[in-house]
Amino acid sequence: MTAEGLGERTREMYVDVGVLFAGWLRHRGDVDDWEDVGVPQLRGFFVWLQAGGAPCPHQLDPGGAVIERCEGYGRSYVNNVGRGLQQFYAWYAVEEQLPNPMAGFKIPAAPKPGEQLVPVVDDEWLSQLIRDAEASRDYASRRDAAVLRLLACTGMRLAEITGLQVADVDLPRREAVVTGKGRKQRRVRFDAKAALALDRYLRLRAKRLQDQTGRMAAEAVSALWIGHRRFVPMTEKGIYQLIVRRGEKIGIKVYPHMFRHTFSHRWLDAGGSEGDLMELNGWDSPQMLRHYGRSARSARARRSYDNINVMGDI
Repeated sequence: MTAEGLGERTREMYVDVGVLFAGWLRHRGDVDDWEDVGVPQLRGFFVWLQAGGAPCPHQLDPGGAVIERCEGYGRSYVNNVGRGLQQFYAWYAVEEQLPNPMAGFKIPAAPKPGEQLVPVVDDEWLSQLIRDAEASRDYASRRDAAVLRLLACTGMRLAEITGLQVADVDLPRREAVVTGKGRKQRRVRFDAKAALALDRYLRLRAKRLQDQTGRMAAEAVSALWIGHRRFVPMTEKGIYQLIVRRGEKIGIKVYPHMFRHTFSHRWLDAGGSEGDLMELNGWDSPQMLRHYGRSARSARARRSYDNINVMGDI
């Protein structure tokens, strides 16, 4: 996966899928090796993922929390698990020269674009999340505030913001060069408040670099985001945990991709061009535009309701 240029988050997801499936197989106890897996096991696994119960699917996931009265995972996640297993067994079958049990097996379908509303961060919560980070002047808070503002005003993907180098950011022009899927690069613009948050962070980062040169990993010198405990570049997992931790601090559930949803929603809701949004988000297909734009269309329609006298004089 690394040789094929897949991102860190994708690699982690595929490995997590293998760990989750292995945990379920061990709990079930009717097979001893990957090569013993057949259609009955696959069917049982996907039924369990969607239905939940005992054991809780989140309990077998090393990073998941136990949920009382578990009802399983949603369709999007289950489909991601299926695609991860397809990739694993495609490799395994070739590597071990064995039949592929996933060949011809139909994994549960993901929701169709527009079928489900994409999750967005409410304006009040978004403001509180950012202001909570900006309330402190320490290194971690200044860094977190810059991450939050940059995510919110650009809609960058997790891998894109994690991979930023100091040289990629042009503060006077308020632009950043990001590397997206397929190693495609594009320029994104950020607002003045994000520029200010970045400037504050970069000043503390420079001081940190000067104070900790002997302990700083060589690659951290050029990476934009460096840890506050370990002097190394932050990983996708580290940025993800940063966002989750900030949300938990003010009592909301939030994760990085919600900022991409929120940015797209707010852009369209404010009357921004769909073509410009596709360029800013690095989309080649209008299918993603329809998916992300549904929340904004719904909000516009609700606001328009009061301008239309549906009942007339009745």
